[in-house]
Amino acid sequence: MKYRFAFKRYNSREESIYGTILTLGNGHIGIRGELELEPTIYGTTIAGVYDYAPYFYREIVNAPRIIGIQAFFNGEPVSPSTQKILKYERELDIENALLKTSLLLEMHSGARVDYESVRIVHGRRKNVVILKFSIRASEDGILTIISPIKTDVANPSYREEILIKHVKVEKLEALEDCIHAEVRTLDGRYRIGIASSLVSHGDVKRSFFKNDEGIGDILTINVKKDRTYHFVKYIVLTSSEDEDAVKELLEIREIGFDKLLKEHSDHWKEIWKIAKIEIEGDEKAEKGLNFSLFHLIQSAPVDDKISLTARGIHGFGYRGHVFWDTDIYALPFFMAVFPQKARNMLKYRYNNLNQARENAKQNGYKGAQFPWESADDGYEATPRLVPLDMLGKDFVEIYTGEEEHHITADVAYAMELYYRFTGDEEFMSKYGVEVIFETARFWASRVKYKEGKGYVIERVIGPDEYHEHVNNSFFTNLMAKYNLLLALKYFRKARENGGEWLKSLERVHVTQEEAEKWLEIAENIYIPRQINGVFEEFDGYFDLEDYRVDPKGLGENRLPRRVKENLKATQLIKQADVIATQYLLKERFDMNSIKKNFDYYILRTTHASSLSMPTYAITAARIGYEDLAYDYFMKCAYIDLHNLYGNTQDGFHLATAGGLWQILFSGFCGIESDGSSIKISPRLPKMWKSVRLKFLFRGALLSLEIKNDEVKVKVLDGGDVMIEVFGKSKLCSPNSCVAFFKEESKEE
Repeated sequence: MKYRFAFKRYNSREESIYGTILTLGNGHIGIRGELELEPTIYGTTIAGVYDYAPYFYREIVNAPRIIGIQAFFNGEPVSPSTQKILKYERELDIENALLKTSLLLEMHSGARVDYESVRIVHGRRKNVVILKFSIRASEDGILTIISPIKTDVANPSYREEILIKHVKVEKLEALEDCIHAEVRTLDGRYRIGIASSLVSHGDVKRSFFKNDEGIGDILTINVKKDRTYHFVKYIVLTSSEDEDAVKELLEIREIGFDKLLKEHSDHWKEIWKIAKIEIEGDEKAEKGLNFSLFHLIQSAPVDDKISLTARGIHGFGYRGHVFWDTDIYALPFFMAVFPQKARNMLKYRYNNLNQARENAKQNGYKGAQFPWESADDGYEATPRLVPLDMLGKDFVEIYTGEEEHHITADVAYAMELYYRFTGDEEFMSKYGVEVIFETARFWASRVKYKEGKGYVIERVIGPDEYHEHVNNSFFTNLMAKYNLLLALKYFRKARENGGEWLKSLERVHVTQEEAEKWLEIAENIYIPRQINGVFEEFDGYFDLEDYRVDPKGLGENRLPRRVKENLKATQLIKQADVIATQYLLKERFDMNSIKKNFDYYILRTTHASSLSMPTYAITAARIGYEDLAYDYFMKCAYIDLHNLYGNTQDGFHLATAGGLWQILFSGFCGIESDGSSIKISPRLPKMWKSVRLKFLFRGALLSLEIKNDEVKVKVLDGGDVMIEVFGKSKLCSPNSCVAFFKEESKEE
């Protein structure tokens, strides 16, 4: 696999977009891809490091910039923004997680300067970042390199004129072999330690500076024309009190760049051994898919203190908050490919269960109500309003934190999905069931009984966020029902199994009477009406003005002004809602129902949310709309590379990346599981000759080669797995290969 993404045009206005798509990270540190030679407002992202912010409660911190350098040749800056560019090339190598830069600049003096660099955020050493660079000039002269730790950083806020500072400097010092800085978030919760050392060989004069912007090394060299001078900037960034940045820096300097690079490349080779997906017959699709998975993988947190955020380690979109994006869109990929990462994400939810209980209590409910947006502390982080002007007279009210309650059922759904696929008994018995019980309690207190309807759920926002304060959202009501029945299932299982299962049941004091109430509510929960087989998205939806759009279009800009300014009065929806329900709970609907609802809602969905296309694509593949499914797949694969939504600068669309994998896995490959076996129903696009992929199922590592008329399965490790393809079942054992054909099945 050799996937390299090259960019050969410099435009200062596009640097923020490159910043996102060229980001490197390791789940702990994120370094955006802006050119190290140029100034930028973006510093460093550290997963889990947050601070209080106006309106947004808590937001991920823009930590000190550590990757930047300044270079001067004979007093002139080596900078593409100020010099004539003869060559400009940035290349992201996702196979080895490297960012390479190659520049040739003509200075005002007429001298030419070559600059080349390679950047890594170390895969195995979570605190380590390295920049190796070289400079060659066409004339003799004086080369000055400034290598700073820039502590004067701030977060971009709701208006570009406003910056929010989140760190205060506690220490700046120049030591014999490095410079060292310590900063602390303004709330006092997190200390960030940074040590940096710029290494070069030869006759170098070294000094340092310290000012209000930070601290930096200064190297001065008398250079000879056409001779290449090499430098390595080693950086260690820590975020806990018990880590010593200087000590670790001296250790990695001793190891040296070549060995560290090999460690890093070997780490990514191991990742790609299981994560890589090959699509024979469609190189563009394969490349875009693996590019998306690369960014998804490098954003997965290293522990369970925080979960995957909506825009990852790439930027400040949504303030670094965690949404349902993680549980519903991103988690299935990790569940199947890197299950420990999925476990961490779900453990984050469990670790914040008490905060969810407090959230429910504050809102007048029982059990646990998970926040629509959460950060490091697990409390509701959704802003109530966002000002649009400097005086705060004009603002947008945000109701999702108060009303988008389906996330509570989404979390319970994710717990069950993970357990069904991984068979992780320890996690489910100790943690998962407690979440399921407490979320069921929330729904039991959230519903109201209305004569003639049964149990209703009023004043909510469904996945379609154009319509607020609605009653009986189809998605919300059915997911609540699912949550209640799930709790009943595990109540019975806990009493039968005993052990940790029963301990969890007793810990939250679920009684027989309470469980019976869950069943009664679930059986009598109100489901919106159907007209000609189409489910009403919420009460009164069918009474709104009908308006239709082209299914292949994206966003709201294509709408007439009259419609765009009053979306809530129309049947237009932002993203998959009824269709999302029928995807997540597909076993409850027949294909005729799914097709009727798809045909209706696809013409009324703007896809203004990047979460919309994956669900529609999977469903389109299942009902035979191959062209539309493929169109959405390719849009999702290139959503950030082509900046389709015009907001790539805010961070990577990680939910779309997870959804993209689901399109391939569930949609095109047709891989499903009931918890005991794997069923495969291939429906690949016509131009695809085959798909090759690996995933884990209940501890067994499977390798699949899928064609529309043939499927080959190998169990590379673990136990036996029952596989069903083309209506035929076969028990696949380790180290054997089983081939399924449309007419027959045979063992090779």
